[in-house]
Amino acid sequence: MSGAEKLKEKIITEANEQADQVLNEARRRAEQTMARGEQEAASRKKALLEQARAQAEERRRRALTIAELDARKKILTAKEELIEDTFKQALTRLQSMEPGAYQEIIFPMLLHAVQSGKEEIIVSSQDRKRFTSEFLASVNQALSQQGKEGKLTLSKESRKIQGGFILRAGEVEINSSFDSILRMQRDQLEPEVAAVLFNE
Repeated sequence: MSGAEKLKEKIITEANEQADQVLNEARRRAEQTMARGEQEAASRKKALLEQARAQAEERRRRALTIAELDARKKILTAKEELIEDTFKQALTRLQSMEPGAYQEIIFPMLLHAVQSGKEEIIVSSQDRKRFTSEFLASVNQALSQQGKEGKLTLSKESRKIQGGFILRAGEVEINSSFDSILRMQRDQLEPEVAAVLFNE
């Protein structure tokens, strides 16, 4: 073999070795790149799964909070309706009392509300029969004993009130109807009613 052929063969051998090295290096880098890619993909997959779990948990927590708020709102509405119904029933019971029991409630209310003793008492058309002349005489007698004039009269005028009365002295009226009293006292009475109804 001549020197040129040996040189040629040496160059080819070195070229093949270099080609093998380049190919091996390329394979190694490709494997590393693939391994890194798989790790990154696995890491990304894990991060996405964790993010999805966190979002699902947040949605579940929000849905639970909304459901709890909705339940509280419904309970509150039911309680308010029950309290409202209780006030309506109380008003109905006051209106439907027997005349004697009704007068026992009205008597001290009149004594407390009267200023001069010359006022007119305005009642509903249904309550006129409860304000008998005997009842008015006993109220006027009690007013006289308090140092007032004792000249209350039952007005010919009737009003659409739900029990109780309206006292009129000239242009001034004092509304002592049951519905008005309950409406004015409701804020104070509601907690007590709720405590009785709901053991609060």
